[in-house]
Amino acid sequence: MSLTVEQIAAIKAFINKRGFNTIEVEMEALDHMASKVEALLEEKPDMNFDLAITKAHADLGIFGFATFEEAIFAGCKERSKKIRKAVLRDYLKGPKLLITLAIISVAFLIQKFLLNLPWSEEAMVVFIFSVVLAMIILPSIYFIKTKRKWGKRSFVISNTFAGTSGTSLIIFYITRFVLEFGTLSPLLMQITFTFVILTLSLIALINFAIIKEAIGFTEEKYLKYA
Repeated sequence: MSLTVEQIAAIKAFINKRGFNTIEVEMEALDHMASKVEALLEEKPDMNFDLAITKAHADLGIFGFATFEEAIFAGCKERSKKIRKAVLRDYLKGPKLLITLAIISVAFLIQKFLLNLPWSEEAMVVFIFSVVLAMIILPSIYFIKTKRKWGKRSFVISNTFAGTSGTSLIIFYITRFVLEFGTLSPLLMQITFTFVILTLSLIALINFAIIKEAIGFTEEKYLKYA
């Protein structure tokens, strides 16, 4: 038998009431619970629907969705790790190496142009901070429309942004320190600037790949129960 829209909504509410509100956990738990509830109702058609939900949840053990959540989070982290390695491999020594070389060339030309302008150190710091902020925000634009549709927070994407924000801010403060207190030669300054832009660009590309995969992986189950 197939569950009705109202019954699917009731299972979602059951999951959310227990504090499991990320889209990945909700969809995986919903898929498991819906299949189990369907099986119980097929076996005993006269069984109360709420009782079927309770029994399906009880079969998960004393930790309930918590064990389920840990497995999902571990799987998400493992997939993100593999994507990160694959993207770096592609852009550093794979078929997309030309794109990396193009980023380096553009970054070198930009910094050469900027260093010839009568900018103060404060203005340069603001510029670098703007670049850091852009690298964090740009990948998120890809997710905005999907997030509105899901109406849920994504564990993978939230975790990705948290890690990116921390890394980007570290890069920003190191660069700021070098600009304000460093005694680098013009050549080393150019190399540092180019390295920062390349690193931030690779971070943005990695984030985009992780977000795209996370959306595709979860969207399949979301559409199944939409």
